[in-house]
Amino acid sequence: MVAYLLDTRSTEALKFLLTEEEAWKQLVEGTDPDIEDEDMLQNDLQEKTERDEEEALSEALGDTIVNSDVDDEYHLQRELEAQKRFLDVYPQVKLELEQHIRKLHDLADKVDKVHRDCTITQVVANSTSAVSEVLKILGFALAPVTPGVSLGLSATGLGLGAAAAATSVSTSIVETASTASAEAEASQLGPTNQDTANTIKEVLEKSTPGLASVYEKSFQDLEVFKKNIDAINLVKTNPRLANNAKRLMTTGAVSARKTRQVQKSFGGTALAMTRRARVMGAANSGLSLVMDVVSLVEASKHLHEGAKADYAAELRKQARDLEQKLQDLIQVHDSLTQ
Repeated sequence: MVAYLLDTRSTEALKFLLTEEEAWKQLVEGTDPDIEDEDMLQNDLQEKTERDEEEALSEALGDTIVNSDVDDEYHLQRELEAQKRFLDVYPQVKLELEQHIRKLHDLADKVDKVHRDCTITQVVANSTSAVSEVLKILGFALAPVTPGVSLGLSATGLGLGAAAAATSVSTSIVETASTASAEAEASQLGPTNQDTANTIKEVLEKSTPGLASVYEKSFQDLEVFKKNIDAINLVKTNPRLANNAKRLMTTGAVSARKTRQVQKSFGGTALAMTRRARVMGAANSGLSLVMDVVSLVEASKHLHEGAKADYAAELRKQARDLEQKLQDLIQVHDSLTQ
């Protein structure tokens, strides 16, 4: 036994003997340390080791189960807190979504109304412009025949043309400003008055070059209009001068002095133009007339189809998207409260 105990390779066996009373008793009672007893001792030691490993494994598994239960409880608590927060904010979020949807529909209706009104105005402007070009053509054509009537038609055509151009540009500005204002409200859903004012100011600034061009042409037309009015009065008070102008346009058989008088008195009107100049003027008016008719047909067709604005359709699409989100929100709420 002493030899066995002194064997340093049997440290684990010794520990086993010291802790296991039955094994130690057998050893003390003088059992011979033969191979069979040694095998029995090793078997007992292996069994103890296995039991220790099983106990360690069980303990580890127990800790894992406990930790798993703690994690499940933690996640469940977090989920319950999230549901509570959702239910707390749901009424306010639902109310705001409903308000936004109504606002988008209102803005779309407003944009469509302005667009329809502007389309009607544009139809009138195109019609007026077309009539203006017709009167100009007639003025050029009748100048050699009836100078007085020709001047009257030309003057009327110029006046209508200037009015139509101003109306068309003003209509475009009104619609652009209205759309820009709606865009500002849709993006912010409740902008300040200053925001809207700044938006309209920006639109007007961008439209300034176009306005300047139209007003410059209108000013030129009004100057020609004034010359035609003065020429009408001159024809009434000086029939001989009108006859000289008529002969100059038809035959060209007038003296140089009379030609200078006609040019000075009727300059800027059809009565002082050569035949070639009148043909070119009529051709330009004819081209403008064609363009006015095309614009008139397109505007009339658009008006017949309902005159819906593109941006209004975009606003309604945004409203539909919000409506879908609102329905999803309601379904989530219902699933949590059932």
